[in-house]
Amino acid sequence: MNSPGNYPHNISLSTVREFDDNGFVVTPGVFEAEELARYTSAVDAEVARRTDHDERSVAEKTTYEQSFIQCMRLWETSQYVLPFTCHAGLAGVAAQLLQVESVRLWQDQALYKQAGGRETTPHQDQTFWPIGQEPLISAWIPLDDVTGENGAMSYVPGSHKVGRLKVVDITHSTDPYDILQDPALNGARPQLVEAGAGDVVWHHGLTVHQAGANKTGTCRRVFTVVYVAANAKRIKAWPAYPLDRDDVAVGDVIAGPGMPVLWPAPEQLPNPPAIVSVAVGPQIEV
Repeated sequence: MNSPGNYPHNISLSTVREFDDNGFVVTPGVFEAEELARYTSAVDAEVARRTDHDERSVAEKTTYEQSFIQCMRLWETSQYVLPFTCHAGLAGVAAQLLQVESVRLWQDQALYKQAGGRETTPHQDQTFWPIGQEPLISAWIPLDDVTGENGAMSYVPGSHKVGRLKVVDITHSTDPYDILQDPALNGARPQLVEAGAGDVVWHHGLTVHQAGANKTGTCRRVFTVVYVAANAKRIKAWPAYPLDRDDVAVGDVIAGPGMPVLWPAPEQLPNPPAIVSVAVGPQIEV
């Protein structure tokens, strides 16, 4: 592996401080246009392969599906997405922002908000998973420029500091909790963050966030990679697909073929696990 401090992309102390203070930050120009175009083609192809059976219009889909087309763990089924998910420069930035020596992959996913897609319900990511308040961060990578018109993200500044709030059922199988009214937020409102293709928008696992509706006539394409500190442990027994698949018990360090260490960067790209889950939508059970 590479040295923990030998980062392909070094970020400034002020950027780390901004992330600490706000729970989100933008790092511009992480991907060059040619590199991003290659990865975008790979993600497009895998999303198309997984969804080629679905001819429903946005209006015919469930409330959750109207927010985005969700395809998870693309690196496990596409050799061309694999180097995107395991990108050393990206993982190195994650380690710097979390201020840890090592991070491992939690998951990747494509989130394609179709033309006319609804807003994504405000929530915290980390409350979905049995990993406590361990350092966790998401890289939200626009494959196209994102604006307030086509579904850019908004974040509640400093909300990661209030800890885990009530879980929001973003699937809308039940009436979702209105997290923006939680007293812990003291009335703070989400701040819109627009970004260009090639930039990366980062947010802490406990930052309250949402994506706007897509009011344009074209799909808003985003790829995300989520990292967790390499020494993080499972703290709850409730179902979590990657942990259950790799037989991670309560109290164990989160590790396994589906959650490889990505920083320090391995000498070779990891091999995907033998077991893969559903092609589209959230992955809950093995």
